[in-house]
Amino acid sequence: MTSISFQSKFISAACSRTPHALDTLDSDMIAYAMNTYVSVHQPNTHHQALQGHSKRINTVRFVRTAEGTPVPIILSGSVDTTGRIWKQQQGQGQEQEQQNQNQKTTTGDKPPTWESVKLEGHESAIIAIDGVQIDNGLVVVTAATDGTVRVWAEDGRMLQVIKAGALAVALAVMPGDNALVLATGNTDSRVHMYVRAPTGEFVEQAVLGGHDDWVTALAFHRVSTEHRGNSAIGHWARGDVVLASASQDRYVRLWRISPAAEKGEAGDSMQAVLDACSANLGSADIAAQLATKAYGLGTAPHQARSISLDSVLVGHDGWVHSVAWVAPGHLLTASGDGSAMLWAPDAEAGVWSSAARLGEVGGSIGFLGARALGTTGVLAHGYQGSLHRWQLAPAGPGGRWAPLAAPSGHFGAARDVCWTPCGHGILSASSDQTTRLFAHGSGDLGSWFEVARPQIHGYDLRCAQFRTATEYVSGAEEKVVRVFRATQHFAQAWAALTGHELADAGDLPLGASLPVLGLSNKAVVGAGGDAVVAANDTYAVRQTHTDVAAQALASVRAGAPLEEDLMRVTLWPEADKLYAHAYEIYAVACAPGGGRWVATACRATAEKHASVRLYDVDSGWTQPAVLAAHSLTVTRLRFSGCGRWLLSVSRDRSWALHHRARDEGGFVLSALRKKAHLRIIWDAAWAPEGGFFATASRDKTVKLWAMAGLVEEAVPVVLAFPEPVTAVDFVPRRVGGEYVLAVALESGRVFVLRSASSAGAGLAPGAVPSKWTPNEVPRDMAHTDVVNRLAWSPLALTGGADKCCSWLLASASDDHTVRVNQADW
Repeated sequence: MTSISFQSKFISAACSRTPHALDTLDSDMIAYAMNTYVSVHQPNTHHQALQGHSKRINTVRFVRTAEGTPVPIILSGSVDTTGRIWKQQQGQGQEQEQQNQNQKTTTGDKPPTWESVKLEGHESAIIAIDGVQIDNGLVVVTAATDGTVRVWAEDGRMLQVIKAGALAVALAVMPGDNALVLATGNTDSRVHMYVRAPTGEFVEQAVLGGHDDWVTALAFHRVSTEHRGNSAIGHWARGDVVLASASQDRYVRLWRISPAAEKGEAGDSMQAVLDACSANLGSADIAAQLATKAYGLGTAPHQARSISLDSVLVGHDGWVHSVAWVAPGHLLTASGDGSAMLWAPDAEAGVWSSAARLGEVGGSIGFLGARALGTTGVLAHGYQGSLHRWQLAPAGPGGRWAPLAAPSGHFGAARDVCWTPCGHGILSASSDQTTRLFAHGSGDLGSWFEVARPQIHGYDLRCAQFRTATEYVSGAEEKVVRVFRATQHFAQAWAALTGHELADAGDLPLGASLPVLGLSNKAVVGAGGDAVVAANDTYAVRQTHTDVAAQALASVRAGAPLEEDLMRVTLWPEADKLYAHAYEIYAVACAPGGGRWVATACRATAEKHASVRLYDVDSGWTQPAVLAAHSLTVTRLRFSGCGRWLLSVSRDRSWALHHRARDEGGFVLSALRKKAHLRIIWDAAWAPEGGFFATASRDKTVKLWAMAGLVEEAVPVVLAFPEPVTAVDFVPRRVGGEYVLAVALESGRVFVLRSASSAGAGLAPGAVPSKWTPNEVPRDMAHTDVVNRLAWSPLALTGGADKCCSWLLASASDDHTVRVNQADW
């Protein structure tokens, strides 16, 4: 057998739920914080997850040039108290840019390699970062919750520490004399302005008041074009710099920085009017909030400048979390009120007004940030980590903003992942209380994306397994096991998006409806939905009609589902609830091939609660059989490929085998090995043909147990690893006559091992290989935290019956990511 190579096919996780976690280079590259990763996404080309931080990343930013143009250098700041400067390896940035200009990039092209410089010195989490390229290198500024703002050189050296409780930072190079200006938005509700002195240190020059709450975001814009015909910004001159500041007071303020010689009497006269008005009202609030006083800005030998309030933008109903300049004279803001607003100066009215207000009905609680995608696109991220994308469609007067699909994923730990029986998609379960169904699109949708969100729950989900192509069973941090069925609308969307028909889709309910005050998705079985609601409940009938109509529309909509569709109209109805456990559900397993058996287990600290419950589907999910063997929580349940054996492993370090008697039809205990490992057993897997099985433990070993040696308690084959083992799985059939086993460790590392067979002939069925050759999945394709589940696809990508050379491996981790990697022989 040849060596194994790996390709990353899919990475899924939500954006970090913090402001400043998203930035864009242009429409071809976006970067966002993805828990501990920096996600670099190039649509239709590459999606990379840069590893370097050990805890959640709070802020991501592209470096800007002196003119304000972003360049492919990424800055990141994390809860682990460090920042990083990410650069493509020498020469790769120019080569990649030239390649994108000269030819269409394909998914087969090798992605660029990134290197990072670590910024160490803060004592607590970094929450804001910015950087600018100047003639003598790169200057980076970070703000942290330790009450300091720190200045860094390109090589990672700390240059200065400024005492300030800042939530936002921004750097700008002034035109003309190239003075470097730093603005910080502080918890004192003011903007503090600093200018870099000849000594190399920043000196505070002005404090801008007016906001009534914390200043949350800042953005500089260098004026390069004059707008003489626009009365709102006609006074802006080429060479001016405009600073936008956003605050939790719901307002955005524009501050104009101009040469001090241009300070006129108009500002002084207006200030006099405001002072008189506030004196008559007996309040200083008006004068403070609308003050046009010009502040001095500049230190020798730099040119003297003044900064004064230019405009106040009013329109948001919640905290404004981000502000960004989109094009000359246009501003983009994102707020907790659930909207992203594009602002433009109104030439006739002479004020700033909203040119577009973007949001999704039912799709987002609120936005934490928004950035432009080129000149005609907007990308925003919400409180639940979801990304939202809009594109300006030139149809009708002024154009129309059309929503488009965007990358999605879990914003909590991914606890479980399994393949659909057809092998064309994966279902993941997470502590973010959702299950998500991902698949590879067909035709123009030639990439992986989220097809449906079948379950949005009120409890953290722990496990999920398919029973048939249209039904799965899930368990959560509750005592109930829930069974979900697909809908006809989902079957239509699945066929359209993936190019594969869904088996057993004939008797599915039409759709699903979520009652306004209910917790369970209800099946809609009739065209009108009347079969599931009371005849006299007019509101419920109307709500059901609305849900079904939305699902019908989503099922025929071209392209991947939108976030608002995933949140509401891709739900699956509950087919059953199974009550038998006293504590939270921990493991579920379904007999293969749509079999009649479903096994479940819950958390347990005593033997009476550690029993496995076995449901007989053919008898209508009646009272389950109780399979007793363990004394603590059963961590994993696995049926053999033929469905006759049920393997269970437990925190009590034991494994147990139950088999189905041909005459009796039920399962009985066949073997129990106590103290099979020295520590907790986390996972187990059956080898192809069922001749042996593997158990994975915290004692840093995987043990292979032969079925033929269970009676005489033969010694297992032991595979040792450098760390605790948390997940295992076998390729469902031999590859070139050899077994292939995937093993995941507590740190996130993943190995693929192949057995060493005798020359040419391969191993006999049931024989346990004693020699295995390990191949580690590259670290940039693995995880950074505990891997909770590994799952090989039931179908090979290429090759014949016993010569398949490409398989897909799905993995789910506490680092929030679900990955699909391709292993090639």
